[in-house]
Amino acid sequence: MKAAWENYRSAPPKGTRLLESHRVKTDRLHSLSVTSDNGTFPVLLLQGKDAIQAFVNACPHQFLPLDQRSDNILSSDGELIRCSNHDAAFRLSDGEGVEGLGLGECLDAIPTHIDEQGWIVIGEASTH
Repeated sequence: MKAAWENYRSAPPKGTRLLESHRVKTDRLHSLSVTSDNGTFPVLLLQGKDAIQAFVNACPHQFLPLDQRSDNILSSDGELIRCSNHDAAFRLSDGEGVEGLGLGECLDAIPTHIDEQGWIVIGEASTH
């Protein structure tokens, strides 16, 4: 069974590099458009307490980009992502909707790992 992010027509293949990990800073959002043979795919990268989190940049309420109206979508305590269109709120740790139109919804998480060169890469790390 595919993870939700893989159901997007423009989802890039596993193994796609996103950004050098040292460029992701705490309390800072990185909105990226990743282009592959499948098309252009919107990604949000954020530094959580324990790891870098990656989500599809689409509010599950109407699938508009979370940062469409403002790039200031991270709460002051760094715990919530707020949709700039609807003010729906989602936990950074797992993408679960916790306020407003986000209740009962969840952001589509993208699994990532950091490769040997320090890049954030889509997909789980291989265990050779």
